[in-house]
Amino acid sequence: MRKGSLIDDTEMMEQDYYGIPIMFQNPQIRKMFNLVKLNSDDIFYDLGSGWAQNIIIALTEYKVKEAVGIEENEGRLKKSCERLEKRKIPKNEGRIVKGKFENLFKNKLEDADITKATVVFYGLQTDKQLLDDLEKNLKSGCRLLYYYNCLFPEIMPISTDFPFFVSKKPFRHTKSKLEWLKKVTLKKKSSISKELSEEELWDEIRHDYDIEGDRDDVKKYQKRLNDFLNKSH
Repeated sequence: MRKGSLIDDTEMMEQDYYGIPIMFQNPQIRKMFNLVKLNSDDIFYDLGSGWAQNIIIALTEYKVKEAVGIEENEGRLKKSCERLEKRKIPKNEGRIVKGKFENLFKNKLEDADITKATVVFYGLQTDKQLLDDLEKNLKSGCRLLYYYNCLFPEIMPISTDFPFFVSKKPFRHTKSKLEWLKKVTLKKKSSISKELSEEELWDEIRHDYDIEGDRDDVKKYQKRLNDFLNKSH
């Protein structure tokens, strides 16, 4: 820890080229955990856990029964394990498992079983295959926690506290583009005409992704949603 600091044991200048190792500030993490109603009965999984800040807050503040992070990168794995050890967190309560999170769905990661999870956080790019794997492997009642930069257009959120969303297994599948777009943008009234349109809401998401993400992701969401709805009908 830095000299004179009670809890600050990271410096973001240490980060590598794999993206931000702590994605959210602590009040934002509490915001998403409050949204998902994280509690002492929960088993929490973080897919791509970085420096384990979500894991640490889940254990020390929300007193979850168990918290498991999945991390592929060696440097991040080492850093996160050191941070858990400094806080004297027992491995049976909180641990970081090395490997690709995709292997969770193939039973190839030791000391990790996503079928036991009651809350799963995912904050990376999404695709239909990932959603299929989650639908097959998460138990009924498990809450999937995600945020605005990693949307699942095939399913509807059951609760929202922007930028965070929760969907619950069995997931409610999207039946209307307009319904899903309104839910993720939180936009109720048009700013350019009398009625909201799909085109306006897609443009709104493109605007937002230009600010914090990648506009190309929006094209992928559109294609996935079109493909999903076409198959459903």
